[in-house]
Amino acid sequence: MSSYVRTIRQWMRPQPSATWTELPLAGAPLSEIVLFGNGKDADVMVELLDGRQFVFGLSGALRVHGCLGLESEVTSWDDRSLIIRYFGQNLKVATVRLGVPVWAGAEEEFSADIREWLATDGANDLLWGLAMEIEVARTSQPAI
Repeated sequence: MSSYVRTIRQWMRPQPSATWTELPLAGAPLSEIVLFGNGKDADVMVELLDGRQFVFGLSGALRVHGCLGLESEVTSWDDRSLIIRYFGQNLKVATVRLGVPVWAGAEEEFSADIREWLATDGANDLLWGLAMEIEVARTSQPAI
């Protein structure tokens, strides 16, 4: 019997084109990035050191571009779900980009929802299924 990974490799498909929106989080000190869910329902949370949590519904790919010091941990939650954490010391957000598939035709509505959501510092979950790209960078080390 082949493993699941060997079997699904041939069925993996490229993601649809998207309209990308960059969130104004660049430079914010990062606590962790957490992906929780399964193939049908998954959420991503970007938590900053100041306690703010930005939660997005995942539809498509999540790409986390790392740096030296970024660690990852994968934990089985139940029979179908995983938790994937990205964390480390002295990290900051370089970029967070959200992608709305071009075929959705809802770019204006999405932009309005993003503005409203950011005005509340992400107090509620963003109710869109999105592709995401997150880049993490090192902060400068504190002087001793």
